[in-house]
Amino acid sequence: MHLQWLVPAWAWPLIVLVAAACAVWAVRVYRRTVPDPGPRWRALLVGLRIAACIAVLVALVRPLLVVERTVREPAVVGVVVEDSGSMALADRDDRPTRWRQALALAAAIDSTVTAAGEGAEIVLLRGNGLEPLRAADLTSARIDTPRSVGSDLPALVARARQRLLTRPVRALAVLTDGHSDHDAVRGRPGEAPLWFVGVGDREGRADRSLADLRHPDRVQVGEPLVVELAVRQRGAAAAGDSLRVRLERGGETVDERVGPAGEFTRWELEWIPREPGLAVLEVAVDGLDNERFLANNRATLAVDVQKDQARLLLLGPQPGWDGRFLAQAALAEPRVGLSVVRPGPDGPVLADSLVSWRAPDTAAAWLDEWDGVVLLGSPAALLPDGGGELAAAVRQGLGLLVLGAEAAGGRGAVAWRGPLGELLPVTVELARTRLGEFAVTMAAGGRGHPVLADMQEAEGLTSLPPLREVVPVRRNDGARVLLEAGRRPVLVSGRPGAGRVLWFGGRRLWELAFWQRAGDDDATAARPGRQLIQQMLLWTALGDEAGGVSMLGRRLAFEEGEAIPVAVRWRDLRGDPVTGQPVTIDVRREGEGESSGQRHVLRPDPERAGVSRGILPPLPPGRWLLEPRGESDPPVVGAAREIVVTEAASEAAQVRQDRRTLRMVAGRLGGRVVDGGDVGDRDALLTGIAALDLEPRRAERQARFEPAATAWWLMIALGLLAAEWLLRRRRGLL
Repeated sequence: MHLQWLVPAWAWPLIVLVAAACAVWAVRVYRRTVPDPGPRWRALLVGLRIAACIAVLVALVRPLLVVERTVREPAVVGVVVEDSGSMALADRDDRPTRWRQALALAAAIDSTVTAAGEGAEIVLLRGNGLEPLRAADLTSARIDTPRSVGSDLPALVARARQRLLTRPVRALAVLTDGHSDHDAVRGRPGEAPLWFVGVGDREGRADRSLADLRHPDRVQVGEPLVVELAVRQRGAAAAGDSLRVRLERGGETVDERVGPAGEFTRWELEWIPREPGLAVLEVAVDGLDNERFLANNRATLAVDVQKDQARLLLLGPQPGWDGRFLAQAALAEPRVGLSVVRPGPDGPVLADSLVSWRAPDTAAAWLDEWDGVVLLGSPAALLPDGGGELAAAVRQGLGLLVLGAEAAGGRGAVAWRGPLGELLPVTVELARTRLGEFAVTMAAGGRGHPVLADMQEAEGLTSLPPLREVVPVRRNDGARVLLEAGRRPVLVSGRPGAGRVLWFGGRRLWELAFWQRAGDDDATAARPGRQLIQQMLLWTALGDEAGGVSMLGRRLAFEEGEAIPVAVRWRDLRGDPVTGQPVTIDVRREGEGESSGQRHVLRPDPERAGVSRGILPPLPPGRWLLEPRGESDPPVVGAAREIVVTEAASEAAQVRQDRRTLRMVAGRLGGRVVDGGDVGDRDALLTGIAALDLEPRRAERQARFEPAATAWWLMIALGLLAAEWLLRRRRGLL
């Protein structure tokens, strides 16, 4: 034991000087005190004040009491049992589960370690490498069977080594069936010996299982959903054996195929959805005779069925290049279907079929038939009512794209008047376009707008050609200028009522699609002009989905016991990311009220502004609604996403001990593989553990105590000052 001081050596003379000054000051004060307390009381009061000053100075110099001692640390053997659902399987009716086999091996290792070393012990841990390790004991672990989904053996070893970092670990034994859902070739060898003890049947019984299941996450109503899968069969198939695969929905078979059985066969199933929403389907393959593990013969998939393509109508005065390139842009986007109407000899006709066309006569009819309208110049010849009902439909939610520089015959701009003119986000100043070379640049309001998504970066707008003709316009109140040409608004958005309007005031839109910089390879060069045209159509048809909170990602099906990753994006009405505000997500069962759910707080993503992420705890099987919320005043609530949680099937599909993965992981981490079900291997494992140096380790330990940093020391200083004050009051001193 010794005493240390935490102040530097150069401060000691100053501290001594301060202490002496405090003593001199206390003596002088009490020599002049009225009335005179007398020699006896003066000495006591001076002593109390000096003691209080010294207590304060001692707290400043921070004395440290160090006590050193030698301890004997018992040797430790780490035993980690893989905690995943596959360990709860029993390979045969007459054998215990893999979990109980592993616990029996852990008990044998415990007995060997206890007998081999003085005070040596095992540290029993359980985990799957994806979640923090948990301490376990042999008694309670028999009751608490594993249910976790997934496993990562290299991460499991790394977590165990980190957990036992401060202990004298002599060896580490991992009891597992060998399955790892993550890259097995990771990690590095450690200092202590490492054993991978495999449990479960090495050979495995004859089994038929689904493999390599593929399907789209989203389809449209009426679009065929094609499910690709493979069937893997272990065990020789007899001549003439056949198998049947089925696609089921709600317990009814919607498609099935029958064919010859083999070691590995591929199949395709098909279903055509008829209504939008979350569709939950199951893929199943008939099992073998007396097949033990049937859970891997079925798989659940969830698909987001969306409504049919958004319907766009292009009203054009006559055929032209702009109309053709707008049609090509629509063909390149599967979410949009474009119909073109132009004047015919006997009235408006559909351009693709020359069938006569009649404009809807009410706003409701416009909304029922179309999601957006593109005006290629003046629509006067195509709309008998002058566009009054179309304008009313736009105010109620219809999208409108106006290419204002295109007039009949291409002779100049149209002075927009009437109901449609009142919707425009700009006011046309002149009747004709201005000629010149106008470079296209982004306006301050263009950043974050969906029409210009992914075009702000390098080689985006800088790759657009200059415009030769621009309509002179003035931005109206509430409108948002996205692009400028020669410092004039050329692409402007507005929101009349519930609708949306986009104005483009440059002529020859098709030149944007053709434009390519000198030196760019034609096969690989980016075409931002075509991208711009396509995104203008998308925004007109689908609207601005950038505002508010919305969930990212497309996965809709999860397994019981599996953690659920979620990501939420929050943007304001201008499309800019919202930061610094908490984001939560409500989780509740389908059909239950909001009060019955759970609320989880998400954390901001440091790499993406406006995006928050989190991991939801595993959910029981069933349909669930995830509703994102931006916690502001008032809260911003996003559209709820429906997911489905199925019974755990991936763990039940692990029907045997995976020796190949065990050898790969052991080779990377410098370990050895033994078969826990083989008597010879088990005896060799216990013999190797008994041969370890399991004697206690001597270690030097230090106990540090800083008395002046405690509350007791402060109480002593305050007590001295209080005692002095009470004595002064008692003697009547000033």
